[in-house]
Amino acid sequence: MRIGFVDHHLNNYHADKFLQLARGPLADLGAEIAIAWESDPKGDDWCAKNEVSRAATISEVCEKSDAIFILAPDNIKDHLKLAREVLPFGKPTAIDKALAFNTADAKEIVRLSQQHNAPITSSSSLAFAVELEAMMPQITSAPTEVWVTGMGEWKNYGLHTLAMALRIMGPGIVRLVDTGTDDSRMVTLEYADGRKAFITVRWSAEMWGQFPWTLGVRLDHDRYMQATIADYDGFYTNLLRRVIGFFADGNPPFPGDLAMELVAVLEGADNSRSAGGQWLSIGV
Repeated sequence: MRIGFVDHHLNNYHADKFLQLARGPLADLGAEIAIAWESDPKGDDWCAKNEVSRAATISEVCEKSDAIFILAPDNIKDHLKLAREVLPFGKPTAIDKALAFNTADAKEIVRLSQQHNAPITSSSSLAFAVELEAMMPQITSAPTEVWVTGMGEWKNYGLHTLAMALRIMGPGIVRLVDTGTDDSRMVTLEYADGRKAFITVRWSAEMWGQFPWTLGVRLDHDRYMQATIADYDGFYTNLLRRVIGFFADGNPPFPGDLAMELVAVLEGADNSRSAGGQWLSIGV
């Protein structure tokens, strides 16, 4: 299988990590990062350094690949622009981290994928954390409560924390509220059946040592599970394994409706804060 990278700039951690995994621990899956294109090159020639063919256009990447990975992890605002050129080729496409930063862009990406019969998946790698994967077989019914904590600035890093909650709870959020502060976001998600997810994302200069990603699940009135995310290499490995599987069979590990809800929550939490911490309905 030939995978093409489409990026803003290829000199980023995700491009390096996914290439290393495809050529190393996941080499037995038979997926090759064969060709790449970047809109705004920075630093060394990534393609020459890594012996990956450099495409002159996005079209060339799509024509010479079996599947496309839209990266641009540092430039999520460019995802719609890139998707407009990729999705008309009708090939399985993974979109790194999140579809977009606003629901209008995310809806347009989903519309384009449907129009061109191009299956898509989009998620933070944290949705496939080793510790979360170990929990999933034990969650045999819809949990009544989930709580997840994480670090960073809400727009760029909150999505990692949020992705873990949505992986467990699934789609169906009807309203949310953010009762936090600029540096400590505290978001409650409510589902139509009354289930709730509690998301806390804190920022500080020492956040990597202070606020590890943690998650907990309430299975019933007296049964809980909790975990702290510690295997950072593991969640990248799990994500790429799932993405390569999706490229082969078209079954998205993080489906479009869930990816849409993630964007709606990112945007809705900001709107709730702007409204003074009010409950807001969300609909996608």
